[in-house]
Amino acid sequence: MSCRSTGSGAEPVISNADLRGKVASTVVTRDGRSARCLDGSDGEELNYVVGWAGSDVKGITVRDHGHTTGATIQDGRFTAWWPDGDPDGGITGTLTLHLADGSTHTAEGDSLLD
Repeated sequence: MSCRSTGSGAEPVISNADLRGKVASTVVTRDGRSARCLDGSDGEELNYVVGWAGSDVKGITVRDHGHTTGATIQDGRFTAWWPDGDPDGGITGTLTLHLADGSTHTAEGDSLLD
């Protein structure tokens, strides 16, 4: 994984760390700018999604191409990765939001894209 920043400024803040098997993802923020970092095994196809979640969202489940994964939520940002997704990087499955009041809301992935 290579996420480097040069120059002066505030110390970088690392968030949304997700280390599973041979894959690692994280978000590095410095001076209001963020870099998404994802690294896996050589040649492995991975999909990665980053978005914002309100304070009432306590969990997010991503279902895509036969894979189910839980998103990492930190400071209002969510990230998730999974293998063997859409080669164009789109979410063709669903995201289920688990809310603080115990309810859930499921949305088709493509409905979340502008």
